[in-house]
Amino acid sequence: MFGKRPYRTKDRSTNIGWLSVPSFGDSWHNGHHAFPAMARHGCDRGQLDPSAGLLRVFERLGWVTEVRWPEAEQLGRRRALA
Repeated sequence: MFGKRPYRTKDRSTNIGWLSVPSFGDSWHNGHHAFPAMARHGCDRGQLDPSAGLLRVFERLGWVTEVRWPEAEQLGRRRALA
């Protein structure tokens, strides 16, 4: 109902930026629904996603592997037309 929808999805999920810190990045719900297997739900520049930061640290420590990070081409294919 509220928020932005930068990516095409089959539902009405939205992104609400001001909730990104208290929700640990889960408020980038449109990004999550567009790319459910991605480690980062705040896919665009400037979208704070603390959980993705933590996953990045775990990946560098070797605690997690095969992490899927968003790629520009992939994001562009799902970008909603303004």
